Amino acid sequence: MKHKCNVCRKEMKEVSDIELYGFKIKGWRCKCGNEHSNPEDVNNIVKLFKLSRKGAEASVFESGNSIAVRLPKAIVNLFRLKPKSKLIISTKENEIVLKVPTH
Repeated sequence: MKHKCNVCRKEMKEVSDIELYGFKIKGWRCKCGNEHSNPEDVNNIVKLFKLSRKGAEASVFESGNSIAVRLPKAIVNLFRLKPKSKLIISTKENEIVLKVPTH
């Protein structure tokens, strides 16, 4: 999708490294330095903040010989998780922590 800069009116380059609240999201960047964030990614961050404020439930279910956890769609979209994505699992006192590996 083509995107024009609202500052210099030139065409912007599509990027996926715009930093917003500690997340790298998609968007567009102009040579003049102006950035536009992808509204879908921004919306997913808003949903994530709402989920973390009120708490979100995750379903636990059987999958073969394992137990699996179903994650809310806003989290899946924001972290760009796909089937077979790898997550790092750790535990703390009364917590299970999932982390997306950095490459």
